[in-house]
Amino acid sequence: MAENIIEVKGLTKEFKGFKAVDDISFEVKKGEIFGFLGPNGAGKSTTIRMLTTLLTPTSGKAKVVGYDIKKQQNEVRKHIGLVAEKIILYNHLTTMENLEFFGKLNHMDKHEVDRRAEKWLPRLGMES
Repeated sequence: MAENIIEVKGLTKEFKGFKAVDDISFEVKKGEIFGFLGPNGAGKSTTIRMLTTLLTPTSGKAKVVGYDIKKQQNEVRKHIGLVAEKIILYNHLTTMENLEFFGKLNHMDKHEVDRRAEKWLPRLGMES
């Protein structure tokens, strides 16, 4: 039997009385390709935000790589990557200020952010 990489049971998210995600359950097995399809407002992005620990579910349970999305957020984050559909940068901050801001959100010290920036900004053509 294949190992489940994602397990979702009765996941719900409400915003001021509006149910954006209503009691969904599913499993994704290791190595399986899985996607969400549906119209705007169906709850796809909200579900992804819950599974990536960016939003807390109103009710239900979910595990990603065996870690509880509510109780073990840091462990979940260590095992996932997310490319959002919208670029999340702040126009009033410099490139380095953006990197330092998001580094802090991920518990990185300034030295580590600077080291990575020195390595990657020239490779990506983003020095300016």
